[in-house]
Amino acid sequence: MKVDEFIKSLQGLSIDEANEHIYAKCGVMNYFHDNISEFVPLGADSSDEEKKEELGDWQTNSDLAHSVCSLLKQTGFSPDIIVEPTCGKGAFILAALDVFDSVKVIYGIELYKPYLDDLKTLLLKRGLENNKLSPRIILENRNVFDYDFAKIASAHHNEKILVIGNPPWVTNSKLSSLNSSNLPTKTNFKQNKGLDAITGKGNFDIGEYISLMMLRTFSNNKGRFAFLVKNIVCKNIVFEQPKAHIAISDVRQWNINATKEFNVSVSASLLTCNFGGPFATVCSVYDFYTLAHLYNYGWANNSFVSNIEDYYETRDCDGVCPFEWWSGVKHDCSKVMELRKDSSGRYFNALGEIVEIEDDLVYPLLKSSHIGDEIIAEASRYVIITQHNASERTDYIKIKYPKAYAYLNSHSKELDGRKSVIYKKRPRFSIFGIGPYSFAPYKIAVSGLYKHACFSMISPIEGKPAMLDDTCYLIGMESEEAARVTLKILNGEHAQRLLHSLMFSDAKRVINKDLLMRLDFAALADKYSAKELGVAEKQLDDFKALFTKDTLF
Repeated sequence: MKVDEFIKSLQGLSIDEANEHIYAKCGVMNYFHDNISEFVPLGADSSDEEKKEELGDWQTNSDLAHSVCSLLKQTGFSPDIIVEPTCGKGAFILAALDVFDSVKVIYGIELYKPYLDDLKTLLLKRGLENNKLSPRIILENRNVFDYDFAKIASAHHNEKILVIGNPPWVTNSKLSSLNSSNLPTKTNFKQNKGLDAITGKGNFDIGEYISLMMLRTFSNNKGRFAFLVKNIVCKNIVFEQPKAHIAISDVRQWNINATKEFNVSVSASLLTCNFGGPFATVCSVYDFYTLAHLYNYGWANNSFVSNIEDYYETRDCDGVCPFEWWSGVKHDCSKVMELRKDSSGRYFNALGEIVEIEDDLVYPLLKSSHIGDEIIAEASRYVIITQHNASERTDYIKIKYPKAYAYLNSHSKELDGRKSVIYKKRPRFSIFGIGPYSFAPYKIAVSGLYKHACFSMISPIEGKPAMLDDTCYLIGMESEEAARVTLKILNGEHAQRLLHSLMFSDAKRVINKDLLMRLDFAALADKYSAKELGVAEKQLDDFKALFTKDTLF
């Protein structure tokens, strides 16, 4: 019998009687709430694109849901109770019914009622077709943030619970911008201090919030956790463990192809762990499709590292860098401050204007996309440098460089309107990321945006020190010889292995100052002979002597 025919056969019955008939067929409790006419055909009103964005909604396809359940079963796990806190259209619930024979009760919570209506219809259809005894299925149209999951944890304390699902892949800031009601109450869910305690550093992933909520609620139960989440969520959960002390063990990250599974470009995984046991501080990473073990990341030697095995082999070079790493120039007004030069030597800006300006204030500029070649001695862009340090006054420009002042003043609306608070109460036309290091003739530079730590040596260009933008990090050096030795060490095996053991490739900024300042150049230099570096013994000795000087940039 078809679903709509079965529903019609219930006409004339009371709600309680109709619900009893449906429960007997498919296990769903309280299918109807008010009247039988509230039945909604499959697929009605469930493709609302605005709702999809608001809910961070990437519905799990049936094949993936079955593969996840099968993976769990292969490990010998058979749940008694299944909890899906954001069940959507129920792919995991339907898959679990197919894969596990041990399930007694299923709880599905979903905010968006049309999805729940679809799931009810699919479950009833399944029951009518299979005519098998089904576990008790409790579906509730509720907000996950208001639901009391502790009641479930308490009611099934001695049974094996599987908390499974695919929580929203969206941040609280994105939902706030959409005026969404699908937000948690502002709580210090990461147990931060001060201003960070307000919302966990302001912006956080809703999937991470729900994951932590489930892990804390069920950590004293028996069973397992299995969520599809962004990789950053996996990393953050393990990172917070020394502070959070959540009782979970055997944490595993099973990398999936999110483009294939969800048609979205993001690094994502199935995160699994066991409830109970000592709080885990290490995560083992696997390929979801081949089941091959790839590497382990987490806490090692009081450091949070991306590859524990590589880190232990290179940790003797993890220390304090004798050189200071700096960010490049920040001006927040590229259309005005950045220039190009035509074949006749004239400068022009991104607005198409020819720029008449004194050459003293114009310097070659390199961006992240230009960093890659080991030696860089030319540039295609230029930048106007108005200060030698961030506190220097800029009124000298009007007197000493009238052309530059006239140009900058003609674009005062753009420059004075820069939104960043760093420009408040600062001199007009000020910039940041500028200091003595910016004017060093030689620089060692690396992009903070790319997944590989490829270092470049930048020589003077057109007789001037080259500037880098604020997506890059740099060391300023006076000597070409010292710069060349530095470059060889940084691009050498030992520094590269250490950096890659510390770097997380899915981070917003893969390389940052904190990471670079951990490079112990003394230890790294001792890994090489002068011959291996291709320099004379004196050059290597002179380089090592720099570590004790207090005149470095």
